[in-house]
Amino acid sequence: MNSNDRLLFRAAAFAMATTSLITGIIQITRDIEKIYANPPTGPKLIESRTQTPRVPESDYPIKQHECRICGHTGYTEWHHIISRGHAKKTNQLDLMDNPGNVVELCKGCHDQTTASKSRYLLEKKQKRWNKRFWKSYQ
Repeated sequence: MNSNDRLLFRAAAFAMATTSLITGIIQITRDIEKIYANPPTGPKLIESRTQTPRVPESDYPIKQHECRICGHTGYTEWHHIISRGHAKKTNQLDLMDNPGNVVELCKGCHDQTTASKSRYLLEKKQKRWNKRFWKSYQ
């Protein structure tokens, strides 16, 4: 096969590939035109962003502002006995908003819970890693 034959072969292959692409684009265009002409009747694919999602009413009891552990009165936070993350992992979604799964704790006692300690240690580890990372680029 000489160089002219190779060139013609490549040109023919390119023309066939281009024809296939154009045929595909034409088919997609026709499909889109059909969808616009006869829109599907069903749930909307794109919803308006102006609608605000409805926040479900909380079933938690009214705060008494008294820590369940130390008895401190004042600012308190809800603490999930079985964490929300664990409830999601184990598919126990009813525990996430179950009023029996929360206790009222002051900030000091809440910071001593296992989840708070784990979060603190993770943040401390990330700070150490960030310091090491940025030192290598200075």
